[in-house]
Order: sequence, then structure tokens, then C-alpha cells
Amino acid sequence: RGALIIKAGLTMYDLFTFGQQTLPRHRFFGKAESLVRRPELNPNIIATATYYDAWMPYPERIALEIILDAEADSPNHARAINYVKAVGAGYDTVILRDQLTGDEYTVKPKIVINAAGPWIDFANEKLNRGSRFIGGTKGSHLVVDHPELHAATQGHEMFFENADGRICLFFPLEDRVLIGTTDIRIDNPDEAICTEEEVDYMLDMVKIVFPNIHVDRSHIVYRFTGVRPLPSSAASTTGQISRDHSINTIEAGARGAYPVLSLVGGKWTTFRAFSEHVTNEVLARLNKKRITSTLKLPIGGGKKFPKKNRQGWINDMVLKTGLSRQYIEMMLNRYGGRAEDIIAFCQAENDAPLECVPDYTHREIVFLAQYEKIVHLDDLLMRRSLLAMLGKIDGAGIAEIAHILAGVLGWDAQQTQDEIARVSHMLITHHGVSPEKMGQMN
Repeated sequence: RGALIIKAGLTMYDLFTFGQQTLPRHRFFGKAESLVRRPELNPNIIATATYYDAWMPYPERIALEIILDAEADSPNHARAINYVKAVGAGYDTVILRDQLTGDEYTVKPKIVINAAGPWIDFANEKLNRGSRFIGGTKGSHLVVDHPELHAATQGHEMFFENADGRICLFFPLEDRVLIGTTDIRIDNPDEAICTEEEVDYMLDMVKIVFPNIHVDRSHIVYRFTGVRPLPSSAASTTGQISRDHSINTIEAGARGAYPVLSLVGGKWTTFRAFSEHVTNEVLARLNKKRITSTLKLPIGGGKKFPKKNRQGWINDMVLKTGLSRQYIEMMLNRYGGRAEDIIAFCQAENDAPLECVPDYTHREIVFLAQYEKIVHLDDLLMRRSLLAMLGKIDGAGIAEIAHILAGVLGWDAQQTQDEIARVSHMLITHHGVSPEKMGQMN
């Protein structure tokens, strides 16, 4: 893209946020200064720049906390149902199936919002509203345990343009580094996995940016693939496909009594704006008025987050609980303003660190099981925490956590073993975890 284009883009970024900017503006550095600041970089660079942007290391937890907030604010109307899928539809009905029990339920909606992401067309097919809205592309990532690479990032997410024009990244995620990403067309998101060719592509990226830092497969602790719900497009390259969002509506008519609003595109960066856009559309169709805006509404742990006096809050919690500063800060980073309530829950009874993952305690796992809608073991390991993604869990750790969940969720011995086998299979087949690591299970 060229240094001048990037400089112009960052300048426009600053201008658009002028008047509401709370963080420093971008800075641009020539080759000489860039190599002084970051000597590990490839000496053939032209320039570097820094700017501030949103950081979302726990998107699954944000999704969960949106659900918890909605149900708490409207307990008689808002309900999120996990492990339920649409399996069919009548003219004015939708048939839902509980994936745990096999029971089916029929509902009569006024409006259906299809927010199934890359599965939008599959969901519309079940609703008898066949569509071709999605032309998804998969983006694979690696998580590596590599202190030298982590130090080279200096705590910054690093974007760069690869030789093929793809914008790639290094992202320091706790004590690991996230490397990404690819951009490959895919028809069925259920078939998306990180291939060996993609692993080679991403490992080669490291050599381009940091030629003297060696990263190979032995450093990989986790790999994963996400599918972008991009609009169907005839673009010759995936990079030309729009990343904007839109509402594609199938109106009520011969195929059904209710409209189906499909949410195409979008990403976490714009989820608030897209959500308000969709909600405004639904409110208009229901002849209702918006009561409040959610654009600046704190979510979950953001509600009581001590953004103006973080260190003071930590000091107070150290005195109040008798726990270490390091532990309090870790919990604040993990749960935000909810940390105080979770710590209180942990201290209400005898507690102890987990043997295999001492960053977590027995009571903390109990809290997650009781209050965060956990059904399967992988819910906790892959979505309520980063334990799997950071490669901090092995077979013994999986078994330890599974037995805690069994006590809370009422699993018998067979179900506990089934859950262990289920998550072990996922980690091996979809996330590149070695069978030897999983073979440590008791």
C-alpha cells in the first residue's frame, strides 16, 4: 500500500476522531528511527507507524456478558438458549431442536433475525428461505509460546503487508503471541480448519518481519480458524470483498408469514453500531420507539471497571481481601468490574489453586459453572477462558477441571469421561494439539 497511503489513512483516522479523542494521535517513524526503536525488524523496511485502537482479547466473554446483561435487565422477556438449533419451519412457525435432549419446540415469531454469521444461508434454508447472501473466507491463526518473539512486539499488536498483499499481524496475547491471518474462500464453515499449508504461510511471515527470530512448529500451542461472514461476491481476490455490514431482508410473503433479517458482514469492531442499526429496523417494524441508546452502554465487567483509578482499586482490594497485588490485577484483567464479586465468591469457602493451572482456583471454576451457562467442558476451556487457546491445559488439567464441573453440573462418571473425550478430540483434530499432550489424561 505504500508509506504515503498509510500515513494519509492514519491522518484521516485522527481527523475523524478529533474532538472526541482520548488517546494520543498516531506517530510515524522513518527507517533509521524505526530500527533504533525495534532493532529486531527486517532492515529492508521503509517506515513504521503507531496508533491506538480497540483491543478485544476476549470476544467470547464479551458475547457472554451481553447475554447475561440482557437477561438481567429483562428477565421476563430476554432469553438466550444454548445448544438449540433451527431444524425446520412452517408458514408462520419455526421448529427448534434441543441438541442435548432431542426435544423439539415450535414458536410463532413476528420477526426472525438471522445472526448466524457464516451459517446464515444454512439457517435460511432451514426456514424455507433459501438465500445466497454469504461468500465467507476463512482466516487461520497460530498461537505460539515464544518469549523472544513476544519481547519483539514490545506489547504492541503489529500489522504488516505480506508479499501477497495480505495484511497480517502479530498480537501479544498474555505471554503468548497470536500470528495471523489467512484469507481463503470457503463454502461450508463446518469444514474450516487450519491446514499445514496455512501453517507454513504464517511461519514464513515471521521470517519476513523478524529475519533473526526463529519460529517453527514446535512453538505452536494452538491453531484455529474463523470464517468471516462476508457478502457473496464475484471479486477476483478475497481482499477485494467488502468488509462492511448490511441487513439482507427476505420479506413476509408466499414462503413465510414473517420477515427474516439476515445480518451480513460486520465484525467486533462495529458490533455496537450494527446492533443499533438492526434494532432500529426491528423497532420500526413493530411500531415501537427506542428507549435508550446502547452505543456507550458499559457491558458486563465494564460497568464497574475502575478506569479512572485502577491502581487505587487494586490497592483497596489487596487490603480488603488479603490477596496479592498480582492476583488482584490478574482477576481485574480477566473479569473487569465483575472481579470483586467473583473474588468474594471464591473467598466465601475454602479455596485452592488448581494443580495443573494455578492461575485458576477451584472456586473460580465453580463460579463459572454456576453462573456462566456452561453445558459442555469445551464451553469453559475454549469460550469462558483462554486456557485452551494459550496452550495452558493438558490431559491432566482437562481431567481436573472436568471433575470440578461434574460436581456442579451433576455429571456421572460416564458423562465426565465423555466430556473429556469430546474436548480432547476437538483439540487434536481442530486445534493442532498433540495426542501426546492429551494422552496425559487420568
